[in-house]
Parts: sequence; structure tokens; C-alpha cells
Amino acid sequence: MNDHDTGPMKSEADEAILGSHVNTDDSSESSSGTPLPLATCVRWMVLGEKTVAGLFLLVIVSTMAAQVVARYVFDAPFQWSEEVARLALIWMTFISAAFVMAEGRHIAVDVISSRVGDRGKLFIECMSYVVIAASCLLLLIGGANFVWYVGKVGSPALGVPKSWWYGAGMMGLLLMAAHSLVNLVQVWMTGKPIPRETHVEEEAFQLEMEQSE
Repeated sequence: MNDHDTGPMKSEADEAILGSHVNTDDSSESSSGTPLPLATCVRWMVLGEKTVAGLFLLVIVSTMAAQVVARYVFDAPFQWSEEVARLALIWMTFISAAFVMAEGRHIAVDVISSRVGDRGKLFIECMSYVVIAASCLLLLIGGANFVWYVGKVGSPALGVPKSWWYGAGMMGLLLMAAHSLVNLVQVWMTGKPIPRETHVEEEAFQLEMEQSE
């Protein structure tokens, strides 16, 4: 295919990308005009979770860097660096899962809601929040006894109780359940699905791939 053949296709892709930017800006402006209930609470929760997750990431990077320097420069590796990095990674993973849940960025398969009307989409979204919250709370209640039981055992290097390790999952489940319930309240009070950010870059890339074929 020569350059003359790809010219119109590129122009169409550029127009589509520009249109998607305009639509995204319009939707954000309309949604910002009427803030959702409990939006401030969700914003502060997400900010706190991202801050904590960032601190855990900083601990992982600094611990691994210190271990490399101690091992290869001073020939005196730390015995506790791996446990600290692993513990921080576990907590960062479950804390990150909470704010990813709040932003609606978990992997989802959209098969039914795209083929039903507005009331059907609203019902499916409410049911999804109920199922997620109930599942997280059931796992939280069921795992509480186990976390309490393993608290008597300490880690080999640091001696940190195992409850601190498994407690990260409990905290993640609690936060995800809280976000699901807050989302359910927002949908119930507004009567509309929660607006999400449009991933313009992914849509533009997919459009260019389809047109290049």
C-alpha cells in the first residue's frame, strides 16, 4: 500500500481522535457541573490510598537499592531486605486494588450491559456493586479468624507476626467493599450509572489498527 492510499485513512483517524477528545471534554464538563454524592469523600479516600501505595513503592525501591549496594559494594548483604520488600509489595498491591476499584479500572467483560437500555444498565451496575461488596465482606469475615490465628507466628528475619502479612488482604477487601457501597449509594441517589473517564489513547490505537487492516 502506497502513501496515497493511506492518506485518507489517516485523515479519518485524526478526525475520529479529535472528535473523541471533544466528546471527552464535553462529558467531563457536564459531569463536573453536577458532582456526585459523596464525591469529596471518595476523592479523599482515593488520595489517601494512592499516597500509601506510593510510600510502599518507595520502600520497595529504596530497600532493593540498599540491598544491591550492601551486597556488591560492601559485601555485607542485609538479611531482612527481602522480607521488607515482600511485605511492602503485598500491602501496595491490595491498597492499589482499592483505588483501582474506585476509578473503575479493573478488568471487566462488558457483554450484557452494552446490549440493554438505560434501566438495564443501571440495574446491572447496581447488582455488580452489591455482588462485589457482599463477596468482599464474606471473604473478610471468613478470613478474620485465620488472620487472628497466624498472628502467633513470626517471619524468619524480622519476626513480624504473620497477621501483618495476611492483614493486607483483609484491608484491601474492606476498602473495596467500602468503595462498592459508596458507588451503590451514588448510583441509587442519582439514578444514573457513574460516569467514567474515556481512554482516548486506547480507542485511537484500536481505530488505527482496524483501519490499517
